[in-house]
Amino acid sequence: MLKKIIWPVLSVLVAAGIFISSSLSGEVSGYASMRIAYWVRYVIPLSNEAFGVLNFLVRKGAHFFVYFVLAFCVAHSLKFYLHNSKKLLFTAWAIAAIYGVTDEVHQYFVPGRAMAFTDMLINAAGAFAGAALVVLFLRMVARKQTKESG
Repeated sequence: MLKKIIWPVLSVLVAAGIFISSSLSGEVSGYASMRIAYWVRYVIPLSNEAFGVLNFLVRKGAHFFVYFVLAFCVAHSLKFYLHNSKKLLFTAWAIAAIYGVTDEVHQYFVPGRAMAFTDMLINAAGAFAGAALVVLFLRMVARKQTKESG
C-alpha cells in the first residue's frame, strides 16, 4: 500500500528539514524570520514594539508549526500499526516531542543559536496538536463508518 510508504517518507523529510533549518547559524535563521516580519510590516504599518512582538511570534510559531506537521506525518505513519487512539496519540506525540528536544540540544552547538526549554515546550505543544488532529479525524471516520454499517 502506497500510503504505508508515503507517510514515513514525509516524516523523515520533515525531520530532515527541521535538522537542516536548525543547522543554520543564528544570523541566517534570524534573517529568515525577520523577512517574514518585514513583509507583514510592509503591508500593515507597525510600531517598533509591535514589530518586535510579531517577529517573536513568527519565530515561536514556526516551532509550533513544524512540530505539528512532523507529528501529523508520524501519526499517519503509525495509524496502520497502532489501532488504539491513546497509544497512537501518545506514540506520535512522544516521537515528535523527543525529536524536538534533541533538535534544541543540536542548536546548542550551532554558532549564534541556543538551546531553549521554552522552545522544547512549544515543539511538544505543536506535536501534540498535530497528533491529536490525526486521532480526532480517525475517530470521526470510524464513527461515520459505524453509523453507515449499523
